[in-house]
Amino acid sequence: MASVVEQMPYHGESAQDRTAFARYIDEARRGKSLLALVAMRNALTPEIRKSWYAGTFTPIETSQGKFDELTCNLAYHFGKHGSKYGNIAGMTEGAKQYFRLNRSKAKLVGGKLKFPNDSIFMPDGRIVTFF
Repeated sequence: MASVVEQMPYHGESAQDRTAFARYIDEARRGKSLLALVAMRNALTPEIRKSWYAGTFTPIETSQGKFDELTCNLAYHFGKHGSKYGNIAGMTEGAKQYFRLNRSKAKLVGGKLKFPNDSIFMPDGRIVTFF
């Protein structure tokens, strides 16, 4: 677990506040909007949690509480690559199926398995990123 906690000190500032709004847009581009984080936290089941690797993401603290590394990782990756799956459960199942069907094509690079479609998994099958 990461020892650094990233702060997102938004307390309901109006979008009319240009600085706060610009900061919000930057965070949203990085998959860290409060809406995305709350939705992801609500969608995570124990089964989905154990299927993914938290990676290098840091926890985030907001006015709605603290979001752990895995929630931040999945909010980002689902926002970036997951819309075609509809939800994180569908993306997780798609990734697990891809791993099973293509494991023999993966190459071990830096302790992680890199697949032909650029997806990355841990050797134990946990998903790092999935395209």
